[in-house]
Amino acid sequence: MTLTSKAPRIELLLQHRQILSLREAEQRMAIECKSGVLWVTHSGESQDYVLEAGKRYIPSAKGNIVIQALGEACLGIEEN
Repeated sequence: MTLTSKAPRIELLLQHRQILSLREAEQRMAIECKSGVLWVTHSGESQDYVLEAGKRYIPSAKGNIVIQALGEACLGIEEN
């Protein structure tokens, strides 16, 4: 999936096992799980994250981020 947006906030619905790849993601973004469950991995970090509804992930450094839906899930990405 290729997505380009200049909006300060975007929401996406991912289907089960669908993957979203964010290349060179900035530190100033926040990823929030709105519903469902998301698996998040960030290049350069030693651990992965599982986000349930209402939980957020804020990158600690610039890098590639991969998000996978563990079932149907809605996520929000916004400037932090």
